[in-house]
Amino acid sequence: MASSRRWLWLLALAPLAFGIARLRLDVEVLHLLPADLPVVEGLKLYQENFSNARELIVTVRGPDAESTEAAARSLAESLRRAADLTTEVTWQPPWLEHPGEAAELIAYLWLNESPATFAQLTDRLAPDRLGDALDQARDALTFSLSPQDIAVRSHDPFGLTALPDASLSALPGLASDQELFASPDGTFRLIFVQARDELANFRACTIWLEAMQRVVRDWRGQDSSRSALAIRFTGRPAFVAEIAGGMQRDMAGPSAGTLAIIALLFYLTHRRLKPLLWLLALLLLVLAATLAVGGLLFGTLNVVSLGFASILLGLAEDFGIVLYQESRSHPGASVAQVRRLAAPGIFWSAVTVSSAFALLNLSRFPGLAQLGSLVALGICIAALLLVCFYLPPLSGRGAGTDAPGEHEQPRPSATVAPTLGHSILVWGASASIVVGGAVTLWLAPPRLDHSPSALRPKNGAAQAALDEIGVELSQPAEPQWVLVHGHDEREVVERLQGLDPLLARAGARGWIAGATLPTRLWPRAEHQDANRSAASRLALRWPRLHDAAIAHGFTPDSLSLTEQVLGTWSRAAASPGPFWPDNPSSRWVLDQATARGQGEFLALGLVHPATGSAGAARSGLLQLASELRGDGVLLTGWELLGASVSRMVVDELPRVLVPIALVVLVSLWLAFRSVAEVGLSVATVAVSGMLLTLSMSLLGWTWNMMSLMALPLLLGIGVDFSIHMQLALRRHQGDLKLVRDSIGRALLLAGSTTVAGFAALGFSSNAGMASLGKICAAGIVCAMVTAVYLAPLWWRACRPGAAGCGGSRTRSTAPRRGSARPRTAPR
Repeated sequence: MASSRRWLWLLALAPLAFGIARLRLDVEVLHLLPADLPVVEGLKLYQENFSNARELIVTVRGPDAESTEAAARSLAESLRRAADLTTEVTWQPPWLEHPGEAAELIAYLWLNESPATFAQLTDRLAPDRLGDALDQARDALTFSLSPQDIAVRSHDPFGLTALPDASLSALPGLASDQELFASPDGTFRLIFVQARDELANFRACTIWLEAMQRVVRDWRGQDSSRSALAIRFTGRPAFVAEIAGGMQRDMAGPSAGTLAIIALLFYLTHRRLKPLLWLLALLLLVLAATLAVGGLLFGTLNVVSLGFASILLGLAEDFGIVLYQESRSHPGASVAQVRRLAAPGIFWSAVTVSSAFALLNLSRFPGLAQLGSLVALGICIAALLLVCFYLPPLSGRGAGTDAPGEHEQPRPSATVAPTLGHSILVWGASASIVVGGAVTLWLAPPRLDHSPSALRPKNGAAQAALDEIGVELSQPAEPQWVLVHGHDEREVVERLQGLDPLLARAGARGWIAGATLPTRLWPRAEHQDANRSAASRLALRWPRLHDAAIAHGFTPDSLSLTEQVLGTWSRAAASPGPFWPDNPSSRWVLDQATARGQGEFLALGLVHPATGSAGAARSGLLQLASELRGDGVLLTGWELLGASVSRMVVDELPRVLVPIALVVLVSLWLAFRSVAEVGLSVATVAVSGMLLTLSMSLLGWTWNMMSLMALPLLLGIGVDFSIHMQLALRRHQGDLKLVRDSIGRALLLAGSTTVAGFAALGFSSNAGMASLGKICAAGIVCAMVTAVYLAPLWWRACRPGAAGCGGSRTRSTAPRRGSARPRTAPR
């Protein structure tokens, strides 16, 4: 029989081991949000098509422009030499480093111009006007005082670089050579680094980033003056490595901290090692089993759901503490008798709290839904394991336990009613909390933070570097992105042209400060078709253009750009369909605003938020997003994400809260079968909510899109204390001293460890999880104080026949020692 039991345990362990092996970490922040939200859909499209997954951005800050430029150039060359790590390193506009490649982009932009504009170029280069054009170029070289004009004209005698301004401003960075690479004063520069390998997961990102950091450290070590440079890293590889490291720390650090606090509080309260060590062992087993089941059900855990470990440990140990405290309060009771005393409270507590967490699946947030499922599963597993296995190993007398009743206060023969002063204090505190909370909610409730900061790493180095880029490159407000989708080039152009009046109208209404669309950078098939024949004829005139330039004193070297432009037009004339330039410099420019695949084309424009108050800017972006939605156009961006998700959370909060409230009310009714006691539990939760509101206002805390989910959690957890307290009050007929010495003491210890579990999340690397943990910890403190110190007097007021109200004696439900010889109670 024993052998068959062992085989059953082994069979049960097999799927658990498989579940642990299946676990993976998901570091993608957008996977925490509803996939059907348009702004989330847009951000995913942006990240897939415009945010290079292999691109690392290295920032270099130096004491002056000259030394910073030299350092950026030297570091870029060092990174290029690490050929096993990088494929491309860009520290300045590619056309400056490879001037010859600029010709293809210039030819492409001319082809995209209207036929009338291209005809003006053709007329200027007509045989009878060539002389005038070359004379003007020579005069510009002779009399110009601009070094840039002289440099351009000496390599462009025919003025082919004199594109219309609109073409040059089609993309930020084209009009100003260094705009994307250096701050205006030159003391801050960027280096864009492409990884050689696909960085498919967080481990690959972490290993590659560490290798890049070693290259930078080695480069620094070659020159002592480089130690004064400030070098930072951002971009997807840096974010993924940072978030993954934070997730691993969140799994180990807060959980270990919670266990340590549980152990410390338990030992300080009971001074016994055996029950403490056995409780910790069972909690670790609960955590492992929950992880295994989570691996079987989900396979992948995200950055939010990993917070379940600290929450679960803080909640699960409540069951063990309640069991142990009941065993100490009834030293003559057997294990079965103690279970019968504690089981109702544990059962209804587990049902209520696990239901509250499970109902987070009603939320549209996948991350919170997964968190709720894991905690709900863990609570059920914990209730089963602790009720079945915690007390039996502690029931023997030879295990270092006390003699029965050694640490127990003798039960009084009659209950003493609370003093008048105590009653006045409790009722005064209750009234003050209710009035203060109501006034705070009316006049100055904690505000809602609409920013997307709750989704980002807390104090992350990658985010700090990205914020520094925005400041140094003079970006007053982060632009939002407008994505235009089409099945071919013509469809995208039509939608881009249709956007112009909508964006102009939004600017006139004050919704936005302005917008930039890549309309001229996008291939215009109809313009290219109309210009191909004229461009081909110009290309055939190359010998005549060459001879005329030589005759006017220009050297053959000065005609290189002209030759390459004409060669590009010749290739474009011979190629079917819309022409796309394909050399590295052209691709670098186009990749900033265009993306194409098999039958899928995307154009990226910039929308600048309105200046003024942040609230007005968010409102304007939301209105514009609503107007643009549909027909292949999406407005997206991190600022818009924060506003959209916050609005969605507020809208869907009743959908989550109402079912949880109904489940709580049903559980309370099944537990008490009394309208008065159900109402008392509701009042306990309401008063603790008022106390939390007061505390948040005094501390200056705010709600955000993540911490708002604390409301349904606190509703479920807050009722937990009320259930245990009221069942104990009923069991001991209102004997406040006995209740507080038994269940009250257990709830204070259990509540403190639960607070520790949530407070540990305050150290989470994710800002949203940190705020959720902080507010939940504060809310549990409020619920615990209300249930232990205020609710008992309310209960006595609702039950005038309870002990102490009329001098009646308390009757214990513990078994009498003389009636039977029970097993020794656990200590």
